[in-house]
Amino acid sequence: MRFACIVTIVAGASAIGVAAASSQFHLSFVEEDNGQLHYMLDWVTASTANSSRIIVGASADKLDSTVDGKSAGLVTEAAGETVACWSALLANLEPGSTIFYALESDATEQTTSSLNFDTLAQSDGSASNDVMSFTVPDGEITWAVFGDMGAPMQGHAAAVSLPALKSALSDGAYSGVLNIGDLSYELTGSNGQDYMNELESITSRVPMMTTVGNHEYQYALSPALAVQNYYRRFHGITLGAGAASGSSSNEFYSFSSGLIHFVFINTEVYGDEAYAALQDDGTWKVDESARKIAGTAQAKWLEYDLSRVKRSETPYIVLCGHRPPFKTPKGLSETGNRFAKEIVPLMSKYQVDLYLAGHEHTYLMFEASTFNGYNIPPIIISGSPGNNEYIREEAELDIVGFKWKTLIPKYGYGYLTATKTALKWQWGSAATDSTHEPSSAMWKKQDEVSFPKQTIESAYTAAGSAVSEPIDVAGEWVNTSSGERIWYRSHVVIVTEKISALLWYRKRSRDWQHWQ
Repeated sequence: MRFACIVTIVAGASAIGVAAASSQFHLSFVEEDNGQLHYMLDWVTASTANSSRIIVGASADKLDSTVDGKSAGLVTEAAGETVACWSALLANLEPGSTIFYALESDATEQTTSSLNFDTLAQSDGSASNDVMSFTVPDGEITWAVFGDMGAPMQGHAAAVSLPALKSALSDGAYSGVLNIGDLSYELTGSNGQDYMNELESITSRVPMMTTVGNHEYQYALSPALAVQNYYRRFHGITLGAGAASGSSSNEFYSFSSGLIHFVFINTEVYGDEAYAALQDDGTWKVDESARKIAGTAQAKWLEYDLSRVKRSETPYIVLCGHRPPFKTPKGLSETGNRFAKEIVPLMSKYQVDLYLAGHEHTYLMFEASTFNGYNIPPIIISGSPGNNEYIREEAELDIVGFKWKTLIPKYGYGYLTATKTALKWQWGSAATDSTHEPSSAMWKKQDEVSFPKQTIESAYTAAGSAVSEPIDVAGEWVNTSSGERIWYRSHVVIVTEKISALLWYRKRSRDWQHWQ
Protein backbone atom coordinates (compact mmCIF):
# COMPACT_ATOMS: atom_id res chain seq x y z
CA MET A 1 0.00 0.00 0.00
CA ARG A 2 1.37 3.43 -0.96
CA PHE A 3 -0.02 6.85 -0.04
CA ALA A 4 2.93 8.96 -1.16
CA CYS A 5 0.85 11.59 -2.93
CA ILE A 6 -1.83 12.16 -0.36
CA VAL A 7 -0.86 11.69 3.25
CA THR A 8 0.87 13.06 6.31
CA ILE A 9 2.58 10.58 8.61
CA VAL A 10 1.28 10.56 12.19
CA ALA A 11 4.18 9.37 14.30
CA GLY A 12 3.35 6.69 16.82
CA ALA A 13 -0.40 6.67 16.17
CA SER A 14 -2.10 3.43 17.09
CA ALA A 15 -5.78 4.40 17.39
CA ILE A 16 -7.85 7.47 16.74
CA GLY A 17 -10.77 9.29 18.34
CA VAL A 18 -13.77 9.47 16.05
CA ALA A 19 -16.93 11.54 15.91
CA ALA A 20 -20.09 10.28 17.59
CA ALA A 21 -22.51 10.43 14.64
CA SER A 22 -22.54 8.11 11.62
CA SER A 23 -19.99 9.22 9.04
CA GLN A 24 -21.91 7.73 6.09
CA PHE A 25 -18.65 6.64 4.45
CA HIS A 26 -18.90 5.81 0.79
CA LEU A 27 -16.18 4.92 -1.67
CA SER A 28 -16.14 5.58 -5.39
CA PHE A 29 -13.85 4.31 -8.12
CA VAL A 30 -11.54 6.83 -9.83
CA GLU A 31 -9.29 4.87 -12.17
CA GLU A 32 -6.68 2.17 -12.57
CA ASP A 33 -3.14 3.43 -12.98
CA ASN A 34 -0.12 1.23 -13.67
CA GLY A 35 -1.55 -1.73 -11.81
CA GLN A 36 -2.79 0.30 -8.84
CA LEU A 37 -6.23 1.72 -8.07
CA HIS A 38 -7.40 5.13 -6.94
CA TYR A 39 -10.58 5.54 -4.87
CA MET A 40 -12.37 8.59 -3.55
CA LEU A 41 -13.90 8.51 -0.07
CA ASP A 42 -16.88 10.71 0.88
CA TRP A 43 -18.20 11.21 4.41
CA VAL A 44 -20.10 13.64 6.62
CA THR A 45 -19.36 15.40 9.90
CA ALA A 46 -21.15 17.83 12.16
CA SER A 47 -21.94 21.03 10.27
CA THR A 48 -19.74 23.01 12.67
CA ALA A 49 -16.55 21.29 11.50
CA ASN A 50 -14.20 23.64 9.67
CA SER A 51 -12.05 20.79 8.38
CA SER A 52 -11.98 17.02 8.44
CA ARG A 53 -9.33 14.38 8.07
CA ILE A 54 -9.18 10.64 7.53
CA ILE A 55 -6.62 8.47 9.30
CA VAL A 56 -5.39 5.58 7.15
CA GLY A 57 -3.17 2.57 7.72
CA ALA A 58 -2.34 -1.02 6.90
CA SER A 59 -3.90 -2.34 10.12
CA ALA A 60 -6.56 -1.25 12.60
CA ASP A 61 -3.99 -0.57 15.32
CA LYS A 62 -1.60 1.33 13.09
CA LEU A 63 -3.45 4.20 11.45
CA ASP A 64 -0.29 6.13 10.75
CA SER A 65 -1.21 8.33 7.76
CA THR A 66 -3.68 11.16 7.28
CA VAL A 67 -5.69 12.39 4.31
CA ASP A 68 -7.22 15.87 4.42
CA GLY A 69 -10.80 16.21 3.21
CA LYS A 70 -12.14 18.71 0.70
CA SER A 71 -15.41 20.37 1.71
CA ALA A 72 -18.45 19.91 -0.54
CA GLY A 73 -20.92 21.98 1.50
CA LEU A 74 -23.82 21.30 3.85
CA VAL A 75 -26.81 18.97 3.56
CA THR A 76 -29.95 19.13 5.71
CA GLU A 77 -30.96 15.83 7.29
CA ALA A 78 -33.54 15.36 10.05
CA ALA A 79 -35.62 18.39 11.05
CA GLY A 80 -33.32 21.36 10.71
CA GLU A 81 -30.12 19.43 11.39
CA THR A 82 -27.30 19.78 8.88
CA VAL A 83 -24.12 17.86 8.18
CA ALA A 84 -20.99 18.87 6.30
CA CYS A 85 -19.91 16.75 3.33
CA TRP A 86 -16.26 15.91 2.64
CA SER A 87 -14.21 14.07 0.02
CA ALA A 88 -10.64 12.76 -0.10
CA LEU A 89 -8.50 10.67 -2.41
CA LEU A 90 -7.11 7.26 -1.47
CA ALA A 91 -4.44 6.80 -4.11
CA ASN A 92 -2.04 4.08 -5.23
CA LEU A 93 -3.94 1.20 -3.66
CA GLU A 94 -2.33 -2.18 -4.23
CA PRO A 95 -4.70 -4.90 -5.50
CA GLY A 96 -5.30 -7.45 -2.78
CA SER A 97 -4.30 -5.12 0.05
CA THR A 98 -6.61 -4.26 2.95
CA ILE A 99 -6.96 -0.59 3.86
CA PHE A 100 -8.05 0.53 7.34
CA TYR A 101 -9.38 4.01 8.00
CA ALA A 102 -11.27 6.15 10.51
CA LEU A 103 -12.40 9.73 10.90
CA GLU A 104 -10.23 12.00 12.99
CA SER A 105 -12.44 13.58 15.65
CA ASP A 106 -11.24 17.16 15.17
CA ALA A 107 -8.69 17.81 12.47
CA THR A 108 -8.95 21.57 12.91
CA GLU A 109 -7.89 22.06 16.51
CA GLN A 110 -5.99 18.90 17.43
CA THR A 111 -2.42 18.24 16.40
CA THR A 112 -0.70 14.91 16.01
CA SER A 113 0.85 15.35 19.44
CA SER A 114 -2.43 16.15 21.22
CA LEU A 115 -4.77 13.61 19.61
CA ASN A 116 -6.70 11.35 21.96
CA PHE A 117 -5.81 7.81 20.91
CA ASP A 118 -7.52 6.10 23.83
CA THR A 119 -11.07 5.47 22.72
CA LEU A 120 -13.20 4.97 19.66
CA ALA A 121 -16.73 6.34 19.98
CA GLN A 122 -19.56 4.16 18.77
CA SER A 123 -22.05 5.51 16.23
CA ASP A 124 -25.70 5.99 17.17
CA GLY A 125 -26.64 5.28 13.54
CA SER A 126 -27.03 2.01 11.71
CA ALA A 127 -23.32 1.62 11.04
CA SER A 128 -20.36 1.89 13.36
CA ASN A 129 -17.94 4.81 13.31
CA ASP A 130 -15.22 2.43 14.48
CA VAL A 131 -12.23 1.76 12.26
CA MET A 132 -13.46 0.80 8.80
CA SER A 133 -11.68 -1.37 6.27
CA PHE A 134 -11.93 -2.55 2.70
CA THR A 135 -9.96 -4.92 0.52
CA VAL A 136 -8.80 -3.64 -2.85
CA PRO A 137 -10.03 -6.02 -5.58
CA ASP A 138 -7.38 -8.15 -7.23
CA GLY A 139 -8.77 -9.15 -10.60
CA GLU A 140 -12.06 -8.59 -12.37
CA ILE A 141 -14.81 -6.97 -10.30
CA THR A 142 -18.36 -8.27 -10.00
CA TRP A 143 -20.78 -5.33 -9.75
CA ALA A 144 -24.15 -5.38 -7.99
CA VAL A 145 -26.59 -3.44 -10.19
CA PHE A 146 -29.82 -1.67 -9.27
CA GLY A 147 -31.64 1.64 -9.35
CA ASP A 148 -34.71 3.05 -7.58
CA MET A 149 -34.08 1.93 -4.00
CA GLY A 150 -36.07 3.69 -1.28
CA ALA A 151 -34.86 4.56 2.21
CA PRO A 152 -35.41 1.61 4.60
CA MET A 153 -37.15 3.81 7.20
CA GLN A 154 -40.13 4.12 4.84
CA GLY A 155 -41.11 0.50 5.45
CA HIS A 156 -43.31 -1.62 3.20
CA ALA A 157 -41.25 -2.42 0.06
CA ALA A 158 -38.57 0.24 0.55
CA ALA A 159 -35.06 -1.28 0.31
CA VAL A 160 -36.47 -4.77 0.73
CA SER A 161 -33.44 -6.12 -1.17
CA LEU A 162 -30.92 -4.43 1.12
CA PRO A 163 -30.53 -7.35 3.57
CA ALA A 164 -29.66 -9.62 0.65
CA LEU A 165 -27.13 -7.08 -0.64
CA LYS A 166 -25.48 -6.88 2.79
CA SER A 167 -25.36 -10.64 3.16
CA ALA A 168 -23.99 -11.11 -0.35
CA LEU A 169 -21.20 -8.61 0.33
CA SER A 170 -20.19 -10.54 3.44
CA ASP A 171 -20.03 -13.65 1.25
CA GLY A 172 -17.81 -11.88 -1.29
CA ALA A 173 -20.40 -12.00 -4.08
CA TYR A 174 -19.50 -8.55 -5.43
CA SER A 175 -16.85 -5.84 -5.14
CA GLY A 176 -18.66 -2.76 -6.43
CA VAL A 177 -22.12 -1.22 -6.85
CA LEU A 178 -23.75 0.49 -9.85
CA ASN A 179 -26.64 2.52 -8.37
CA ILE A 180 -28.49 3.93 -11.37
CA GLY A 181 -30.55 6.86 -10.09
CA ASP A 182 -33.62 7.66 -7.98
CA LEU A 183 -31.76 7.40 -4.70
CA SER A 184 -33.71 7.09 -1.46
CA TYR A 185 -37.09 8.45 -2.61
CA GLU A 186 -35.97 11.16 -2.01
CA LEU A 187 -32.37 12.06 -1.17
CA THR A 188 -33.63 14.72 1.25
CA GLY A 189 -34.01 15.20 4.99
CA SER A 190 -34.34 12.11 7.15
CA ASN A 191 -34.86 9.91 4.05
CA GLY A 192 -31.42 10.83 2.73
CA GLN A 193 -29.88 10.40 6.16
CA ASP A 194 -31.39 6.94 6.65
CA TYR A 195 -30.44 5.86 3.13
CA MET A 196 -26.79 6.83 3.55
CA ASN A 197 -26.62 5.38 7.08
CA GLU A 198 -28.08 2.04 6.00
CA LEU A 199 -25.89 1.74 2.92
CA GLU A 200 -22.71 2.58 4.84
CA SER A 201 -21.98 -1.04 5.73
CA ILE A 202 -21.71 -1.62 1.96
CA THR A 203 -20.35 1.67 0.65
CA SER A 204 -17.60 1.87 3.28
CA ARG A 205 -16.22 -1.40 1.87
CA VAL A 206 -16.80 -1.27 -1.89
CA PRO A 207 -17.12 1.61 -4.39
CA MET A 208 -20.63 2.71 -5.31
CA MET A 209 -21.01 4.57 -8.62
CA THR A 210 -24.17 6.63 -9.05
CA THR A 211 -26.07 9.02 -11.26
CA VAL A 212 -29.29 11.02 -10.98
CA GLY A 213 -32.80 9.98 -11.94
CA ASN A 214 -36.11 11.72 -12.43
CA HIS A 215 -36.85 11.81 -8.70
CA GLU A 216 -33.74 13.89 -8.01
CA TYR A 217 -34.99 16.51 -10.47
CA GLN A 218 -38.62 16.20 -9.40
CA TYR A 219 -37.52 17.30 -5.92
CA ALA A 220 -34.74 19.68 -6.94
CA LEU A 221 -36.36 22.90 -5.73
CA SER A 222 -36.29 24.26 -2.18
CA PRO A 223 -36.83 23.02 0.45
CA ALA A 224 -36.08 19.47 -0.79
CA LEU A 225 -32.97 20.35 -2.87
CA ALA A 226 -32.46 16.74 -3.96
CA VAL A 227 -30.06 17.54 -6.83
CA GLN A 228 -27.97 19.84 -4.63
CA ASN A 229 -27.87 17.11 -2.00
CA TYR A 230 -26.73 14.64 -4.65
CA TYR A 231 -23.95 16.97 -5.83
CA ARG A 232 -22.66 17.40 -2.28
CA ARG A 233 -23.04 13.86 -0.98
CA PHE A 234 -21.33 12.37 -4.04
CA HIS A 235 -18.81 15.13 -4.68
CA GLY A 236 -16.05 12.53 -4.65
CA ILE A 237 -17.24 11.28 -8.04
CA THR A 238 -16.99 14.82 -9.40
CA LEU A 239 -13.44 15.21 -8.09
CA GLY A 240 -12.48 11.66 -9.01
CA ALA A 241 -14.00 9.89 -12.02
CA GLY A 242 -15.54 13.14 -13.28
CA ALA A 243 -12.24 15.02 -13.28
CA ALA A 244 -10.31 12.06 -14.68
CA SER A 245 -12.77 11.54 -17.55
CA GLY A 246 -13.09 15.19 -18.56
CA SER A 247 -16.72 15.73 -17.52
CA SER A 248 -16.15 17.51 -14.18
CA SER A 249 -19.48 16.02 -13.14
CA ASN A 250 -21.01 13.32 -10.97
CA GLU A 251 -24.04 13.07 -13.24
CA PHE A 252 -22.15 11.97 -16.35
CA TYR A 253 -18.63 10.54 -16.28
CA SER A 254 -16.67 7.39 -17.06
CA PHE A 255 -14.08 5.04 -15.64
CA SER A 256 -12.44 1.78 -16.68
CA SER A 257 -12.39 -1.20 -14.35
CA GLY A 258 -10.65 -4.30 -15.61
CA LEU A 259 -12.10 -5.28 -18.98
CA ILE A 260 -15.05 -2.85 -18.82
CA HIS A 261 -15.25 0.84 -19.67
CA PHE A 262 -18.26 2.18 -17.74
CA VAL A 263 -20.03 5.36 -18.84
CA PHE A 264 -22.72 7.05 -16.75
CA ILE A 265 -25.04 9.62 -18.32
CA ASN A 266 -27.71 11.96 -16.99
CA THR A 267 -30.90 10.90 -18.78
CA GLU A 268 -32.93 13.71 -17.20
CA VAL A 269 -31.74 16.03 -19.95
CA TYR A 270 -34.01 13.83 -22.11
CA GLY A 271 -36.81 13.55 -19.54
CA ASP A 272 -40.19 15.19 -19.00
CA GLU A 273 -39.81 16.26 -15.37
CA ALA A 274 -39.24 19.99 -14.89
CA TYR A 275 -35.49 20.59 -15.19
CA ALA A 276 -34.11 22.65 -12.30
CA ALA A 277 -30.74 24.38 -12.21
CA LEU A 278 -28.78 26.58 -9.84
CA GLN A 279 -29.18 30.29 -10.56
CA ASP A 280 -26.89 33.27 -10.08
CA ASP A 281 -28.70 34.24 -6.89
CA GLY A 282 -28.00 30.84 -5.32
CA THR A 283 -31.53 29.49 -5.70
CA TRP A 284 -32.70 26.48 -7.67
CA LYS A 285 -35.30 27.23 -10.33
CA VAL A 286 -36.88 25.49 -13.30
CA ASP A 287 -34.67 26.33 -16.28
CA GLU A 288 -35.33 24.57 -19.59
CA SER A 289 -32.48 26.40 -21.31
CA ALA A 290 -30.11 24.73 -18.83
CA ARG A 291 -31.49 21.35 -19.93
CA LYS A 292 -30.56 22.09 -23.56
CA ILE A 293 -27.10 23.29 -22.61
CA ALA A 294 -26.51 20.23 -20.42
CA GLY A 295 -27.69 17.84 -23.12
CA THR A 296 -25.43 19.35 -25.76
CA ALA A 297 -22.40 19.29 -23.46
CA GLN A 298 -23.10 15.70 -22.43
CA ALA A 299 -23.41 14.47 -26.03
CA LYS A 300 -20.14 16.14 -27.06
CA TRP A 301 -18.40 14.72 -24.02
CA LEU A 302 -19.84 11.25 -24.65
CA GLU A 303 -18.31 11.11 -28.12
CA TYR A 304 -15.06 12.47 -26.72
CA ASP A 305 -15.04 9.67 -24.17
CA LEU A 306 -16.16 6.77 -26.36
CA SER A 307 -13.84 7.65 -29.22
CA ARG A 308 -10.84 7.33 -26.91
CA VAL A 309 -11.59 3.90 -25.47
CA LYS A 310 -8.84 1.43 -26.32
CA ARG A 311 -10.92 -1.65 -27.04
CA SER A 312 -7.80 -3.82 -27.18
CA GLU A 313 -7.36 -3.09 -23.45
CA THR A 314 -10.98 -2.63 -22.33
CA PRO A 315 -13.01 -4.66 -24.83
CA TYR A 316 -16.42 -3.89 -23.30
CA ILE A 317 -18.34 -0.63 -23.03
CA VAL A 318 -21.29 -0.51 -20.62
CA LEU A 319 -23.50 2.59 -20.68
CA CYS A 320 -25.51 3.36 -17.54
CA GLY A 321 -28.46 5.77 -17.45
CA HIS A 322 -31.50 5.98 -15.22
CA ARG A 323 -34.06 6.07 -18.03
CA PRO A 324 -34.14 3.32 -20.65
CA PRO A 325 -34.05 4.57 -24.26
CA PHE A 326 -37.81 4.14 -24.73
CA LYS A 327 -38.62 6.50 -21.84
CA THR A 328 -36.68 9.59 -22.96
CA PRO A 329 -39.32 10.76 -22.18
CA LYS A 330 -41.34 8.60 -24.58
CA GLY A 331 -40.45 6.40 -27.54
CA LEU A 332 -37.40 7.01 -29.74
CA SER A 333 -39.64 7.70 -32.74
CA GLU A 334 -41.30 10.68 -31.03
CA THR A 335 -40.66 13.97 -32.83
CA GLY A 336 -37.74 15.86 -31.32
CA ASN A 337 -36.42 12.98 -29.20
CA ARG A 338 -32.87 14.11 -28.38
CA PHE A 339 -31.79 10.73 -27.07
CA ALA A 340 -32.59 9.24 -30.48
CA LYS A 341 -30.71 12.03 -32.23
CA GLU A 342 -27.67 12.43 -29.96
CA ILE A 343 -27.10 9.19 -28.02
CA VAL A 344 -28.35 6.34 -30.20
CA PRO A 345 -25.92 7.13 -33.08
CA LEU A 346 -23.00 7.17 -30.63
CA MET A 347 -23.98 3.84 -29.07
CA SER A 348 -24.03 2.37 -32.58
CA LYS A 349 -20.85 4.04 -33.85
CA TYR A 350 -18.76 3.00 -30.85
CA GLN A 351 -20.31 -0.45 -30.48
CA VAL A 352 -21.59 -0.15 -26.92
CA ASP A 353 -22.03 -3.66 -25.52
CA LEU A 354 -24.75 -3.13 -22.92
CA TYR A 355 -27.12 -0.45 -21.62
CA LEU A 356 -28.06 -0.62 -17.91
CA ALA A 357 -31.07 1.30 -16.59
CA GLY A 358 -33.55 1.64 -13.76
CA HIS A 359 -36.72 3.77 -13.82
CA GLU A 360 -39.12 0.87 -14.39
CA HIS A 361 -39.70 -0.92 -11.08
CA THR A 362 -39.26 -4.42 -12.39
CA TYR A 363 -36.70 -6.58 -14.16
CA LEU A 364 -36.55 -6.47 -17.96
CA MET A 365 -34.03 -7.74 -20.49
CA PHE A 366 -34.07 -6.67 -24.15
CA GLU A 367 -31.86 -8.21 -26.79
CA ALA A 368 -29.83 -6.08 -29.22
CA SER A 369 -32.01 -4.27 -31.75
CA THR A 370 -31.95 -1.53 -34.39
CA PHE A 371 -33.55 1.88 -34.78
CA ASN A 372 -33.41 3.88 -38.02
CA GLY A 373 -30.40 1.87 -39.15
CA TYR A 374 -28.51 2.28 -35.86
CA ASN A 375 -27.55 -0.63 -33.63
CA ILE A 376 -28.91 -0.50 -30.10
CA PRO A 377 -27.14 -2.72 -27.55
CA PRO A 378 -28.95 -5.14 -25.26
CA ILE A 379 -30.85 -3.27 -22.55
CA ILE A 380 -31.22 -4.44 -18.96
CA ILE A 381 -33.55 -2.74 -16.49
CA SER A 382 -32.80 -3.55 -12.85
CA GLY A 383 -35.17 -1.16 -11.11
CA SER A 384 -36.77 -3.19 -8.37
CA PRO A 385 -34.57 -3.38 -5.25
CA GLY A 386 -37.61 -1.95 -3.47
CA ASN A 387 -39.45 1.35 -3.06
CA ASN A 388 -42.99 2.34 -2.16
CA GLU A 389 -44.10 2.90 -5.72
CA TYR A 390 -43.91 -0.90 -5.69
CA ILE A 391 -43.50 -3.31 -8.61
CA ARG A 392 -44.60 -1.98 -11.98
CA GLU A 393 -46.83 -4.59 -13.54
CA GLU A 394 -46.77 -5.46 -17.24
CA ALA A 395 -49.91 -3.45 -18.02
CA GLU A 396 -48.30 -0.31 -16.56
CA LEU A 397 -45.05 -0.41 -18.55
CA ASP A 398 -46.21 1.37 -21.73
CA ILE A 399 -43.13 0.41 -23.76
CA VAL A 400 -43.11 1.64 -27.37
CA GLY A 401 -40.77 0.36 -30.10
CA PHE A 402 -39.12 -2.41 -28.07
CA LYS A 403 -40.13 -5.91 -27.08
CA TRP A 404 -38.57 -7.54 -24.07
CA LYS A 405 -37.16 -11.02 -24.03
CA THR A 406 -37.51 -11.42 -20.27
CA LEU A 407 -39.85 -9.78 -17.76
CA ILE A 408 -39.74 -10.74 -14.07
CA PRO A 409 -42.01 -8.51 -11.93
CA LYS A 410 -40.25 -9.19 -8.63
CA TYR A 411 -38.02 -7.37 -6.16
CA GLY A 412 -34.30 -7.97 -6.61
CA TYR A 413 -31.06 -6.86 -8.25
CA GLY A 414 -28.40 -8.10 -10.65
CA TYR A 415 -24.71 -8.92 -10.95
CA LEU A 416 -22.41 -7.98 -13.83
CA THR A 417 -18.90 -9.25 -14.45
CA ALA A 418 -16.61 -9.66 -17.45
CA THR A 419 -14.47 -12.44 -18.84
CA LYS A 420 -12.16 -12.35 -21.83
CA THR A 421 -14.95 -13.72 -24.02
CA ALA A 422 -18.20 -12.25 -22.70
CA LEU A 423 -20.06 -10.03 -20.27
CA LYS A 424 -21.82 -12.22 -17.73
CA TRP A 425 -25.14 -11.08 -16.25
CA GLN A 426 -27.30 -12.61 -13.54
CA TRP A 427 -30.46 -11.26 -11.95
CA GLY A 428 -32.15 -12.64 -8.87
CA SER A 429 -35.07 -12.00 -6.57
CA ALA A 430 -34.41 -10.84 -3.01
CA ALA A 431 -37.87 -10.76 -1.43
CA THR A 432 -41.10 -12.68 -1.18
CA ASP A 433 -43.60 -12.26 -3.98
CA SER A 434 -45.96 -9.96 -2.08
CA THR A 435 -45.95 -6.66 -4.00
CA HIS A 436 -47.05 -4.25 -1.26
CA GLU A 437 -45.81 -5.97 1.91
CA PRO A 438 -42.86 -8.11 0.82
CA SER A 439 -40.42 -9.68 3.22
CA SER A 440 -36.69 -9.68 2.60
CA ALA A 441 -35.17 -12.93 1.41
CA MET A 442 -31.79 -14.15 0.28
CA TRP A 443 -30.87 -13.56 -3.34
CA LYS A 444 -32.15 -16.29 -5.68
CA LYS A 445 -31.09 -16.40 -9.33
CA GLN A 446 -33.96 -15.91 -11.78
CA ASP A 447 -32.19 -15.04 -15.04
CA GLU A 448 -28.73 -15.45 -16.57
CA VAL A 449 -27.41 -14.03 -19.86
CA SER A 450 -24.03 -13.79 -21.62
CA PHE A 451 -23.15 -11.04 -24.09
CA PRO A 452 -20.22 -12.17 -26.28
CA LYS A 453 -17.30 -9.85 -26.88
CA GLN A 454 -17.70 -7.93 -30.11
CA THR A 455 -15.14 -7.83 -32.89
CA ILE A 456 -13.71 -4.33 -33.18
CA GLU A 457 -12.13 -3.86 -36.59
CA SER A 458 -9.87 -0.89 -35.82
CA ALA A 459 -9.10 1.84 -33.32
CA TYR A 460 -11.43 4.82 -33.21
CA THR A 461 -10.61 8.32 -34.41
CA ALA A 462 -10.69 10.85 -31.58
CA ALA A 463 -13.76 13.07 -31.76
CA GLY A 464 -16.07 15.15 -29.55
CA SER A 465 -15.01 17.57 -26.83
CA ALA A 466 -14.47 17.30 -23.10
CA VAL A 467 -16.16 19.59 -20.59
CA SER A 468 -12.74 20.20 -19.05
CA GLU A 469 -9.33 18.75 -19.75
CA PRO A 470 -9.04 15.32 -18.06
CA ILE A 471 -6.56 15.35 -15.21
CA ASP A 472 -4.31 12.88 -13.46
CA VAL A 473 -6.28 12.93 -10.22
CA ALA A 474 -3.64 11.17 -8.11
CA GLY A 475 -0.88 13.35 -9.51
CA GLU A 476 -2.78 16.56 -8.84
CA TRP A 477 -4.11 15.75 -5.38
CA VAL A 478 -2.69 17.02 -2.12
CA ASN A 479 0.96 16.12 -1.49
CA THR A 480 1.66 16.29 2.21
CA SER A 481 4.27 13.57 2.58
CA SER A 482 7.00 16.18 3.03
CA GLY A 483 4.94 18.21 5.50
CA GLU A 484 4.19 20.87 2.88
CA ARG A 485 0.60 21.10 1.66
CA ILE A 486 0.30 21.44 -2.10
CA TRP A 487 -3.21 21.77 -3.48
CA TYR A 488 -4.29 21.31 -7.11
CA ARG A 489 -2.07 23.37 -9.38
CA SER A 490 -3.43 26.43 -11.16
CA HIS A 491 -4.31 24.72 -14.43
CA VAL A 492 -6.93 22.49 -12.82
CA VAL A 493 -10.63 23.21 -13.12
CA ILE A 494 -12.40 23.68 -9.81
CA VAL A 495 -15.84 22.18 -9.93
CA THR A 496 -18.68 24.13 -8.32
CA GLU A 497 -22.35 23.37 -8.18
CA LYS A 498 -22.92 25.83 -11.00
CA ILE A 499 -20.54 23.82 -13.15
CA SER A 500 -22.39 20.66 -12.21
CA ALA A 501 -25.66 22.40 -13.07
CA LEU A 502 -24.04 23.42 -16.38
CA LEU A 503 -25.17 27.01 -16.17
CA TRP A 504 -21.45 27.62 -16.19
CA TYR A 505 -21.46 27.25 -19.98
CA ARG A 506 -23.37 30.48 -20.42
CA LYS A 507 -20.71 32.65 -18.90
CA ARG A 508 -17.29 31.10 -19.34
CA SER A 509 -15.54 28.15 -20.90
CA ARG A 510 -13.71 27.27 -17.69
CA ASP A 511 -13.50 28.48 -14.12
CA TRP A 512 -9.88 28.44 -12.98
CA GLN A 513 -8.90 28.86 -9.36
CA HIS A 514 -6.82 27.41 -6.53
CA TRP A 515 -8.32 25.48 -3.69
CA GLN A 516 -7.91 27.26 -0.42
